[in-house]
Formats: sequence, C-alpha cells, structure tokens
Amino acid sequence: ALMMGYKLMLNFNRPYLATSLGDFWSRWHISLSTWFRDYVYIPLGGNRHGAKKAYLYLGITFLLSAVWHGAAWTFIIWGLLHAVGTMATRELESKAWYHDRVPIALKRLFVFLFVSFAWIFFRAETVGDAWLIVSRIAGSAWTDPAMPLLMMGLIVLMWAYQWLQETRFRIWTEAAWFKVMGAVFMLIWLCFFSSSGGAFIYFQF
Repeated sequence: ALMMGYKLMLNFNRPYLATSLGDFWSRWHISLSTWFRDYVYIPLGGNRHGAKKAYLYLGITFLLSAVWHGAAWTFIIWGLLHAVGTMATRELESKAWYHDRVPIALKRLFVFLFVSFAWIFFRAETVGDAWLIVSRIAGSAWTDPAMPLLMMGLIVLMWAYQWLQETRFRIWTEAAWFKVMGAVFMLIWLCFFSSSGGAFIYFQF
C-alpha cells in the first residue's frame, strides 16, 4: 500500500503487552475497535452518565461486536466474556493497591490468559466444541508430553519480541539478521519438539 502512495493506520500495536482488557482493545484491531467506540459506545452515552450506565453501554457495544462477527452463541459468549472482563479490569485499575502494587508482568499474564481463553469460543464451531477444547487443555492427558513446553516456549518468544519492540532495542527487531535468526530458531524449536510419532510435514510429500 505504501508503494502505491497509501499510508495505512497502525492496526495492531503489540496487544499482548496490554496490562488491562481496556488496554488490549486500544491495541487490537484498532480500526474496528475505534469504530465501535466512536459510533456505538460514545453515541450511547459513553462515560458521561456514571459508571453503571457506562458498563451497560460497554456491554451493548461488545454484544454488537460479537453479533457483527457472527450470529452464533460462541461469538455471544466471547463478547460477554470481554465485556465482563473489561468492566472488572477497569474497576481494578481504579483501586490504588492494584494500580500501584500489582506487577505489570502479572497484569500482562492475566490479560494474555483471559484473551486466549476467550479466543477458544471465538474460533470454535459450537459451544460444545469450545468446552471440549477447554477440558482437554485443562486435562493432563496430552498426546505429546512436550506440547506444554512447546506452547510455553512460543509464548515466551512472542512476549520477548513484543517487549523488545517497546524498548531501545527495537532497532534489533527490524534488522534482517534478527529476523533470520528468529526464523531459524523457531524452525529448530518446532522440529525438536515435534511429535515422535509422525514425520516432519514436508517429509510426507
């Protein structure tokens, strides 16, 4: 787009470094979340009529956002989860003990886990499928014992990359050598932790 003279807005601003769900939605799909804020939440009343009505308007906004994504109970649950979560984290952020004493890392971890849990309902075909996924994640009977370690490793890498983006080392992440090293490391990591019961995908052709 830039080559053709169009400068697009930043649409994702390291959302998984958010410290609250409100912060997450100010970083995730910014064009869409801004549209819902400007054309749904604020016209309804926004923050102008007290906290209780603001939460009501927030719930309506998330409900409409859920229906916009699809007319299914999975999307409704996803929207309600984010509505309740955003209200809860907004209340917590207004408390001095939470705002000042809870480490940023813990806040980010909570947001990441909450958003990841909500994504299950967003992506599942049915509510039953979503709960099946949740039960299998919570269970200990992993098909591949190395999978939890693989998942944690990928999460740490993602967080590390986004954290570097917000520090003076950001220039590293834009260098070609850094991207090549990252790709090689990811490939080695995935190959090392691939299931021993199956061949690497490209060996199957």
